[in-house]
Amino acid sequence: MQSRITAVAAPINPNTLARPARVLFALAALGASACVRTAASATNNGDSTAVPVVAQSVAISTRAWSTTASGIVHANTTVDVAFLVAGKVTAVGPDEGQAVRAGQEIAAVDPTDYRLTLEQASAQAERAARDRDRHQALLATGGIAPADMDHLETGARQSAAAAALAKKRLTDTHLAAPISGIIARRAIEVGTTVAPGQAAFTIVDLDPVRVRVGVPESDIGHVTEGATATVRIPALDTSFAGRVSLIGVAADPATRSYTVEISVPNPTRRLRAGMVAEATITTKATTSALMVPAAAVLHDGGVNGTTIVYVLDRDSSAATRAHARRVTTGVARGDSLEITSGLAVNDRIVVAGQQRLREGAAVTPQSNDMTGSAKP
Repeated sequence: MQSRITAVAAPINPNTLARPARVLFALAALGASACVRTAASATNNGDSTAVPVVAQSVAISTRAWSTTASGIVHANTTVDVAFLVAGKVTAVGPDEGQAVRAGQEIAAVDPTDYRLTLEQASAQAERAARDRDRHQALLATGGIAPADMDHLETGARQSAAAAALAKKRLTDTHLAAPISGIIARRAIEVGTTVAPGQAAFTIVDLDPVRVRVGVPESDIGHVTEGATATVRIPALDTSFAGRVSLIGVAADPATRSYTVEISVPNPTRRLRAGMVAEATITTKATTSALMVPAAAVLHDGGVNGTTIVYVLDRDSSAATRAHARRVTTGVARGDSLEITSGLAVNDRIVVAGQQRLREGAAVTPQSNDMTGSAKP
């Protein structure tokens, strides 16, 4: 007897199939709600972290034309002083760094040989003069030939000249300063034997000093004699006032720059020959440029030393944000700095609070314009 097995399917409950779908729908709705809350929290947090800054619109400023160039401080006059006669040094006066006045004796050599030579030459000159005078009376009576008298006259003059030369050489054993100034170098000591023309001292006149700078070819046409200049000495961290005293007429073949000399009074002698100088020459001509506060310009710290300024975006429909923009700087005037490229008129830049900014940072601007609005 064969048994038959019949499988009977159980009826399906519609509620059973709908339950997982309802669970999935509820989870999706919960996730969406969480995302909305997260986005709202992020927006609120972004608003709360906006950096307060002070903004200013860029405008064109008219200023006096100027150019800045580097150079070296030179003495007004430099003189090498030497004996005109040879001898052993018996006295030396000032040392290096000491001041001397014109005509002051600064060294001497042994005068003994020159004194004896002068005595001998003087004796010969006196004898020649007596011989000439004694025969002068005989010339009128014909007691001496005119040719012989001319010979005596010539001998007397030669002897007198030899005595005068010996006297000068004796005087030359004393060395005097030809100018007033400072002893920059002393090359002799007591006991040294010197030769004629051998430099014993170098004297420099440092009041005023001459600052020589190289002005580019593009600027030399604006520079005039008598133009005012401000000379800054980095070693002294001080600036000095001067005037252009000389303008070169030939360019340096290597740098294509022209030498300009600036005369700077130096009564206290703080300026010394050889110091590095930075000179800003200003003329009566005017020029227009974009000037911004120097504090607004930052260095990005990179290898190339790029300078940047933070500029506010112009889109008022979104949160105000600051963007770093590379700029090229020109001359500085007081607390302002010229921008030669990278900015345009009416750009809103950050002039305070920029140290806390990063690219694209949200900001809360406050106006620093003379007539501007606080809105970006």
